[in-house]
Amino acid sequence: MARSTGHSATVTFDTEVIKTRLKRAKLAAAPAALAYSQKKAAEIENYMKANAPWTDRTGNARRGLRAEVSQSRGRYVTTIKMSYNVYYGVYLEYAMGRRYAIIEPTQRVKGPEYVNGLEGMLGNVMTSWKI
Repeated sequence: MARSTGHSATVTFDTEVIKTRLKRAKLAAAPAALAYSQKKAAEIENYMKANAPWTDRTGNARRGLRAEVSQSRGRYVTTIKMSYNVYYGVYLEYAMGRRYAIIEPTQRVKGPEYVNGLEGMLGNVMTSWKI
């Protein structure tokens, strides 16, 4: 409710309504963010495996590339973690002038795409709840 007196204005908000709407938006957005992130994690993992710049000897490093999704306990933060499941993955990523790195280059290529898509998707969820 807004009220104007002279040169000032007073705006009063019903904090319970705001809290309820934010809670509803969070509950609506969390499953959508998780589903979107799982889909993108699969794409990111496939991208890393297809674009890893080394020549395979055993294929273990390429097969061991992972992109896994996790959510914080309150479901406010969704994370995609990219990793190797072989002990020498750190050497591929950081040794030899980084010429065999795939995780950091993937972050540069796929990161903005993921964030923009997530922002768009969450904007649609928030709009649908009239927040």
